[in-house]
Amino acid sequence: MSEEKSKIAFGPKSSSMSFPASFPASFPDLSEEASQALLGYADLLRDVFPMKAAHRRHLADNIQELSSFLIEDRKEVLGRDYLHTPAALGAYLWYFLPWNLLRLTRLLGGLKPDLPEGANIVDLGAGPLTFVQALALARPDLLSRELHFYCLDTTPKPMREGRKLYHGLLNALGMAESARWKIHLVHAPWHVALKDTPRADMLVATNFMNELPWHRREPLSEQVRVFFREVSSSLRPDGQALFVEPGNRLGGKLITLLRESGVGAGWNVLGPCTHPQPCPMLAHRETSWCHFTVSTRGCPPWLEELSREAELRKRDVSLSYVHLAGPQGRRPDTKEDLARIISAEFPVPDREKGMMTGRYGCAVHGKVLILSGQGEAGTRSGDIVPVHLPEKPRHDPKSQALIGTLHPDKKPRRATRRPEEVKSPGREARREDGGPNRTRKK
Repeated sequence: MSEEKSKIAFGPKSSSMSFPASFPASFPDLSEEASQALLGYADLLRDVFPMKAAHRRHLADNIQELSSFLIEDRKEVLGRDYLHTPAALGAYLWYFLPWNLLRLTRLLGGLKPDLPEGANIVDLGAGPLTFVQALALARPDLLSRELHFYCLDTTPKPMREGRKLYHGLLNALGMAESARWKIHLVHAPWHVALKDTPRADMLVATNFMNELPWHRREPLSEQVRVFFREVSSSLRPDGQALFVEPGNRLGGKLITLLRESGVGAGWNVLGPCTHPQPCPMLAHRETSWCHFTVSTRGCPPWLEELSREAELRKRDVSLSYVHLAGPQGRRPDTKEDLARIISAEFPVPDREKGMMTGRYGCAVHGKVLILSGQGEAGTRSGDIVPVHLPEKPRHDPKSQALIGTLHPDKKPRRATRRPEEVKSPGREARREDGGPNRTRKK
């Protein structure tokens, strides 16, 4: 145990504890404006990317074929342009892009990134400008600021189509006249393009790292460290970086290693962690990975119907992410009595108290099994909750996690939820870069 960790005190916490402003509610619902924009996104797609009758007739089949290709033929995906055909690009724009917009908009709505006038944002592997569109949906108040987006990708056509979709969203949001964002499309490999782009105030990479050609000749942790050193050198010392990956095992591993590289280089963790301590998910015996699962609330009916036709219906979407600030950037306070929920709720039998509700959380102490009584306030993936640890530490024999309880006098900081969002644990996250399941149409 490090010297810093040894100073952590167990036992009762002060009842005056309150939630810090630096930990906003995670994954809030879409705004009414964003919901309406996604509702009309199908019409926007028809205008921007009109399909031939044959492509529209086989759209569901094309979506499922691309889904299977992304999962089962990953070696062929790495470093390749797999959207070069109209059928594949249409499938991506109609299915994967809207699902990515849904989950990324909810994430950005919780993070609330603040970007100053004139800021430069560099987007690695921008694709159809998913991040630009999601930020416009989540933070339309930023559209009146002059922000410069440098969108990097080796495939130009998806970026061009994405720029058209972004301008269509401006019309849907009623911001076409007042928006001041400048979109710069850079057609080049990321490591080449970074040399010619201005120093970034914010670096973004969504669904990017899992498609890089990592090799087995050296440890993945070392490769990620080299990657982080290269991309972080393009940022201002007080800049910030956001990395988002699918909520599967590979995505979670890459994000966790990236966080480790950032902390080792003196960067500050803004989220999702409530602390800068080593990630418990890197422990040798740990079999889970850091990811968050949120409901599909806000999904427009047309996307639900298309997902049903493609036999890729969703009950939830998942992601892994880390939000970092440079060595001279914002430094959040570490709160010993707060934990981030990293699992669904599940029943836990207790000899003295009967059946209780449990969920796993990540805190400065490491992984924590957090218990509460039946009928008490519930939690969901991504919530920030106050935790009470007993004076004498107890560990769960199965997971080796510390055992604590929800603070009896405080409520979780979270967005509103629906009853159907409470699920049983143990169901591993699927690849969620728009949500392909391992289902091939017969």
